[in-house]
Amino acid sequence: LIGLCSWYMGCLDAFPLYTKSLTSAVISVVGDGGAQFHEERKRAGAIGSHASITNFTYNRRRGVTNFVDSALICGPMLHYGYGWLESVIPVVNPCCSSSAICKWSASHAAAAHVLIDDFIFDAVFIAIMFISTGIGEGYRMNQILSHCKKDYFPAVKAMWKASFLLMPLEFCLFRFLPLSLRVLGMNMIEIIWDAIASYMIHRHRQIEIGKEPNLVSM
Repeated sequence: LIGLCSWYMGCLDAFPLYTKSLTSAVISVVGDGGAQFHEERKRAGAIGSHASITNFTYNRRRGVTNFVDSALICGPMLHYGYGWLESVIPVVNPCCSSSAICKWSASHAAAAHVLIDDFIFDAVFIAIMFISTGIGEGYRMNQILSHCKKDYFPAVKAMWKASFLLMPLEFCLFRFLPLSLRVLGMNMIEIIWDAIASYMIHRHRQIEIGKEPNLVSM
């Protein structure tokens, strides 16, 4: 475990953007897999059947699309977005003295990071995910816009509700983790976020492209 952590930190130092993007992509696939399993359980329950982790039908195309979205779009946006937040509202060394006011300033900065991340960044990410996953799954643009019109605001509201529950932990991550580890820290707790986002985006999507997506049994 120590060797793995040392290797990961070395990757972060040498290739920060690529490492954070790949980490985001892997965790996004895990969250989407959880969402797919939840959807399968709901469908099975509706017909009086049963779904388990060993026999549910995994949508591989949807998983790959989520991976690509996080690797190429959301992961890099988190890398640059958190760097920009730290440059304009610094949490680390907000002032040069050690007074109580400065300590509170760091906490205020961390709280501002959490609020901006949860209420602005997340709304942008949800919009991007609707478009990128829709394209990746083979939907036409008019279908994607229809999905957005129907499900975008419910998805954002669901994410905001989840964020309220996660805010204390997110505050600790922004307040005490160095900038290089914040994307990793947020990704770890946002497995829940990714699962909810994927579920909300796909809950009303129908197969409208003439054929089933690429499915593989697990």
